[in-house]
Amino acid sequence: MSVKKGDFVRVVQERLLNSLEALASDNQFPAYIYETKGEVVDLRGDYGLVRFRVPTPNVWLRIDQLELFP
Repeated sequence: MSVKKGDFVRVVQERLLNSLEALASDNQFPAYIYETKGEVVDLRGDYGLVRFRVPTPNVWLRIDQLELFP
């Protein structure tokens, strides 16, 4: 899958929960990252900066943990 800046995405729960990032932090992620769309606002290497439409900070996630929002 090719994710570009401006794409709307959501997080694939199975890929995030079994990742190194989940092991390095609190693995109780909020439900909105799986259920709502976020916009990719920047890309750097294997990571994308995602902005969700809730009052929270943007978050860097691996591109393989994202899927295009239907």
